[in-house]
Amino acid sequence: MFEALNKCLDRLESVAMVVFMSIATILTTIQVVYRYGFSGSLFWAEEVVIYSIICMSFVGASMGVRHGTHISVDVLNAIASPAVNRWLHLIAALIGIVFAGFMTYYGFVLYFNTLGRGQLTAALRLPMAWFYLPIGISGVLLILRYLWVINEVWKKPPVSLSEELVAESDKLI
Repeated sequence: MFEALNKCLDRLESVAMVVFMSIATILTTIQVVYRYGFSGSLFWAEEVVIYSIICMSFVGASMGVRHGTHISVDVLNAIASPAVNRWLHLIAALIGIVFAGFMTYYGFVLYFNTLGRGQLTAALRLPMAWFYLPIGISGVLLILRYLWVINEVWKKPPVSLSEELVAESDKLI
């Protein structure tokens, strides 16, 4: 189940990142051309670029959990035994789930409260709530990714950095 869900999330996140990055890049390029080539600008382009970058950061958080690229302290992993290392990863994933749970809850609360007030964005005049929605969605994605991490750690315990170095040196010899 986790493998199929993981593939689907990978595809969804990759497409979302390409879309948001393309929007930000194309609009920034057009804005520069308009500003310096025609002495004008698109009044809404900056806002769209900012929201695209914000959405990229929320999608990127989930991708970071999947690929293990979030900032971490590796000193304990380097000196701990595989059994202790497994528990360190499990505890970190559980703390991540708690954080993502708060992020999901308060993200959707913010979305529904803003939707109820009818607040609009400054330039686009679109409902501001739609730009808060990625917070809650990102929390859900993070929870799914942390559950995947727990599943992977439980199936195959992580090895310490010292064991990885020994294995690498054995390959070289």
